[in-house]
Amino acid sequence: MSVMSTMPPRKLRIFAFDPSMGRRHETLPLNEVTVAIPWEMDKIDPGVPFVGPVGEYVEVIDFDPSLDLVYAPVNLHDPALLAEDGLKPAEWNPQFHQQMTYAVAMNTIVNFESALGRVALWAPRDHDEKGKWINPEYVQRLRIYPHGLRDANAYYSPAKKALLFGYFQAGEGQSGAPAGTIVFTCLSHDIIAHETSHALLDGMHPRFIEATNPDVLALHEAFADIVAIFQHFSFPEVLKDQIARTRGDLESQNLLGQLAQEFGQVLGRGAALRDALGGVKDGVWRAHAPDPKVLRRTEEVHARGAILVAAVFRAFLSIYRSRIADLLRIASSGTGILPEGELHPDLVNRLAQEAAKSARHILLMCIRALDYCPPVDVTFGDYLRAIITADHDLYPEDEHNYRVALMEAFLAWGIVPRDLPIVSVETLLWPTMPEAAADYEASVPDIAGLKSAVGYLLSRPLDMIDELKTRSDFRGSEGQRFLEGLDKTAQEIFEEMNKAMGDRLPEKARRPRASVREILARNLLELGLEADRRVEWLARDLYGRLFWGLVTEAKSAPLRQVIGIRTDAEAPATVRRSRIVDSPAIEVHSVRMAARRGKRDQFEREYVVELTQTREAYLDPKDQEAADKGKAPKRPHDFYFRRGCTLLIDADTFEIRRVIRTPGDICDDAELERMRAYLRKQAAGRENAFATSGVRAVRPEVFAHLHRQQG
Repeated sequence: MSVMSTMPPRKLRIFAFDPSMGRRHETLPLNEVTVAIPWEMDKIDPGVPFVGPVGEYVEVIDFDPSLDLVYAPVNLHDPALLAEDGLKPAEWNPQFHQQMTYAVAMNTIVNFESALGRVALWAPRDHDEKGKWINPEYVQRLRIYPHGLRDANAYYSPAKKALLFGYFQAGEGQSGAPAGTIVFTCLSHDIIAHETSHALLDGMHPRFIEATNPDVLALHEAFADIVAIFQHFSFPEVLKDQIARTRGDLESQNLLGQLAQEFGQVLGRGAALRDALGGVKDGVWRAHAPDPKVLRRTEEVHARGAILVAAVFRAFLSIYRSRIADLLRIASSGTGILPEGELHPDLVNRLAQEAAKSARHILLMCIRALDYCPPVDVTFGDYLRAIITADHDLYPEDEHNYRVALMEAFLAWGIVPRDLPIVSVETLLWPTMPEAAADYEASVPDIAGLKSAVGYLLSRPLDMIDELKTRSDFRGSEGQRFLEGLDKTAQEIFEEMNKAMGDRLPEKARRPRASVREILARNLLELGLEADRRVEWLARDLYGRLFWGLVTEAKSAPLRQVIGIRTDAEAPATVRRSRIVDSPAIEVHSVRMAARRGKRDQFEREYVVELTQTREAYLDPKDQEAADKGKAPKRPHDFYFRRGCTLLIDADTFEIRRVIRTPGDICDDAELERMRAYLRKQAAGRENAFATSGVRAVRPEVFAHLHRQQG
């Protein structure tokens, strides 16, 4: 055990919401809170300066391009700052801005890792500075620029692997900040948590920035808002204050469901940027009333995402009400109506505890669900199924009926999965492998027999590599390059693991270097939160290549049929072909471990495997028909059509437990036409921020354009 793991967490002071709280007498006591971050997450000796700060996950670079100025970096290992939980919150101090962005970003990362049971990774760098495709490169740190823009904007940049926060001058006649005051987006807890969540989600699902249907980008925005909102409930003093002010009624207007108050007010909205509970209409705040028809007529990304946020928050309120029902009965002598006057502090504390528990559970449910989504073309209905299934697999009994509350709230807002004739908690569960196989000619024994191959792949990767070297269907140089890549990744893992193990031991205790076979004899994905992040990234790459080898084998034909992967020669010419074997290409997006702690502290461990296929597509059906026959027009294709599947594999038995498919497969012309119709409609609208030349599903800096629309 390292010295750092025996130390209490690093504590840092931040604004609870944003600086505007300190300008109001009513909220001044809530202006400052402290967050705790485990020292182990940065693996830095407290005796070494922590400047920037630059750690294991993020690096804060305080360069202001508009002034061509670099602000002096804060040293969070300064003894004086360690004793005082960091700098005191101050709008005027750029070093506090650095502390604030670091602390909130790291706190958000902690929540993700707690929910998923593994280290967080950023999306790899797959383009060079000129935009040309390159082999994916490991990105250790997300860069954070507290003063990166002189603009009323803040965004996550997938190209730069960075968060850029803007600052701007408040105008005349707006609430939130005096006219002429500089407003810094890097001082908003909600904006920092929101942008960090975009980056974390992109690290898990790189195709979720492709606007293939109206829900994809709206889910990105909604999820980031959900994380920011429910992190409010981890601030005890804020929570107790709002419980007391609302007399326990969190369905009335309060701060907990609001996002970016100062930012929204200075932009002339008169209120927070977004509010999960309600909004101001005709000068009066009113709670949102669920409307099952509103989703059909709402296409703007943030407005659509707000519907999903409202559904999740409605579920939270339902769960919270059920958890405090007994407390209200006791406090009201059975009437359910609390007496006039302030609530007793003991009652406030108990209500706050139940609210915090409910919020924490909802937040973890929403994060865990990311492993249960299809890898591409995700919808709100898919996300509902993901939440329900992930929670069911971890807590089969559902003693508090959380899943019913979520289903009810989603249905109240019109969020219903496609092609599901009966909607219930049971029917929302993604199919098991036997259920998925029942619709195909493949028999369950044919599929179940693959578990020994999966176990072999995961527990004996070097033997699997040797086996792949005997395949006769690999194409010459490309096949050789693929095999060399396996050997290279295995060697890199060997080097990194030896380095990681050596760094953790005193000089005298360091043992001789382990062999490649010795290191790879263990399942590297089982290291969980103890994993070296670069080793984790390399291990996912290695196992992804090995899964590709397994899925492309002739004996895996029954599996390919059930999961919707096409490798037949009759596939249209527009389906991307493999350079390694003579068949349509398969991309293994990810192989990762999910380790979740359930009831009675038991662990559920499973592998999450994502596979996709890609097809070049055209807006004109005649061009598509010609290209499908190998007679492509003399111009680039208009967009990519992708289909895929997520497999959840039991880590103990190696059985495939869940099959999560996109509708249809890569040869499905009906699904291709659905996406074509959506993109045509988007291209025709003037407010489409995601089209390049009117038709592309994504642009390189999608969030920069998306968030500018909110300004």
